[in-house]
Amino acid sequence: MKSFSKHYLAVVIAAACPLVFADANDLEEVVITASPFAKSVEAVNKPVNLLSGADLQNASAATLGETLNGQLGVSSASFGPGVGLPIIRGQSDNRVKVMQDSVGSMDASAASPDHAVTLEPLLANKIEVLRGPAALRYGSGAIGGVVNVLDNRIPSKLPDGVTGGAELRNSSVNDETVGVANLNAAAGNFAFHIDGVKRDSNDLDIPGYAQKNPEDPATASKGFIPNTDAKSKSGTFGVSYIDGDNFIGISVNKLDNNYGVPPDGDELVRIDMHQTRYDLKGELNNPFDGFQKLSAHIGHADYDHTEMENGEPGTKFTNDAYEGRVELIQNPLNLFNLDWNGAIGVQAAQSTFAAVGEEAFIPKSDITSAGIFIVEETKHNNFTYELGARVDNQKIAPDEGQSITHDTVNLSATTTWHFTEDQQFSLGIAQSQRAPSVEELLADGPHPATGSYLIGDANLNEESSTNIELGYHWHHDNFQFSTNVFYNHIKDFIYSKNLNEIIDDLTGYQYTQADATFKGFETEIKIPFYQHWNLRVFSDLVRATLDNGGDLPRITPMRVGTSLDFDFNKWSANLSANHSAKQDRPGDYEDETNSYNRIDARIDYTFQNAGTDYTLFLKATNLTNEEIRNASSYLRDIAPEAGRSVQVGVRVKF
Repeated sequence: MKSFSKHYLAVVIAAACPLVFADANDLEEVVITASPFAKSVEAVNKPVNLLSGADLQNASAATLGETLNGQLGVSSASFGPGVGLPIIRGQSDNRVKVMQDSVGSMDASAASPDHAVTLEPLLANKIEVLRGPAALRYGSGAIGGVVNVLDNRIPSKLPDGVTGGAELRNSSVNDETVGVANLNAAAGNFAFHIDGVKRDSNDLDIPGYAQKNPEDPATASKGFIPNTDAKSKSGTFGVSYIDGDNFIGISVNKLDNNYGVPPDGDELVRIDMHQTRYDLKGELNNPFDGFQKLSAHIGHADYDHTEMENGEPGTKFTNDAYEGRVELIQNPLNLFNLDWNGAIGVQAAQSTFAAVGEEAFIPKSDITSAGIFIVEETKHNNFTYELGARVDNQKIAPDEGQSITHDTVNLSATTTWHFTEDQQFSLGIAQSQRAPSVEELLADGPHPATGSYLIGDANLNEESSTNIELGYHWHHDNFQFSTNVFYNHIKDFIYSKNLNEIIDDLTGYQYTQADATFKGFETEIKIPFYQHWNLRVFSDLVRATLDNGGDLPRITPMRVGTSLDFDFNKWSANLSANHSAKQDRPGDYEDETNSYNRIDARIDYTFQNAGTDYTLFLKATNLTNEEIRNASSYLRDIAPEAGRSVQVGVRVKF
């Protein structure tokens, strides 16, 4: 804890160094999922990341994790360039709920690190990340956090005429070509949306060898990672009936994704993925007495992917899933001489999940879950209070064997002291639980794509987490400063323990439980100066340890970064530098990773012609061609991150 405090103090002092600055425009953006009450980012009493507009366009990458990497408290669990799952404060997989407009992604991304998420960052309007107690409104699977991808596939507003856009970009590091387009139109009370994206890339270029310490440099891959080419395409059609602020709509999305996994040996594994998804969503204002709004969203996904081994079909994963969420916003209610705003809701999901084939390690299982939640908020003098509660039931019924049932309870309380007009302290406390997932309970077999032999435990208990968070936020006309400190103790934490033995020519892993502690901080300062310039300095750190000794694997070490933005007339530019510390506490039987520095740059030129906006952009990443082996990557010893890359593109909006 001593070293943690030292790091934190140093970063706060560095970030708060006095600089010359000038007035800035204060742009408020509405957060949809972080608060049921449609607040701006600055008004939300909890840690939340919002990526939208030009920031989202500039950050968008091939995977969701890569898009969010570098956001406060967020990193990417890469498994080669085709897979990047978000990590929030050191937690991922079944502890981070990835959603499409508040309904789950309904794929197989949580079951294994080599499974990509089916959401496309390039089609998003906003991506929101909830950290800490705020995430508990979304249930057991959100104990670590929530990533919510918001788009316009089901329109909620009638467009003014025909609107849309298109983008074409190419990256040198893997010769990736991406095209994306969307179109919106209206006819009477009906609004229509159509979008599509197509991506094609070759093997990834890297500095040096793919393998960290090749035994035979003469035969080792150098300068590129073999079998990392990818092809994907996705398309959506949506239509809504809109009457004022009320609407109901449907959408259909089709996704095909084929990507290679970096090889660890002679076997080449590719993932051939397909998903068709249907969504029905609606909102009704003043539905009945006592309530302001009723919102409902129901989704169904037919998902499958086949793991191709040296060109031959291997294990096939399928997920026939349904998920729905209904939420009611109540009218203000006076209790104890206080006015309370609140939201109540229910969420339910049902899926048939299976892994089929000779190397299937998860039995076919019917999985059902249901939860009910309530969030209430009130103000008194300079204090804001928020209380939340949710209860869930999960049942997993395998084709063979007994059903396994778990009940979980999540409770949260947050208070914010607005001690000046632009400064506030917040304290959040949450008691939450997570039910074990199907692979943690029932896995038993080889998974060649990850080079592992997985063994589950049907007797695993629910995880129980106690999370305490202290935050400070200063939102001034001339700068923004925020910092959060968190301490999260998880009883019966479930993790795959490296057995340090070989089973069927694969490394053996056993799902087991032990008490664990996650603690850390996140600090950020944003300062506009000299009219057209903006400076950002940030740092974050998470330490994850087992209470009985030892460190948890694949934890991102301390990061410090800064970026400088310029925006004037038709030009905008960015220069950023990030430092990641050495990870010298990698966990049992895991390798350390070296520190690294990464420098990126971008320049855009935007002009108008005949009512259409055109943007030409040039982006360079990893300018120094640094060898980067991320501590959070499962394949860090055989697949470093991309080398120097130059991306050029054009964006059109009308």
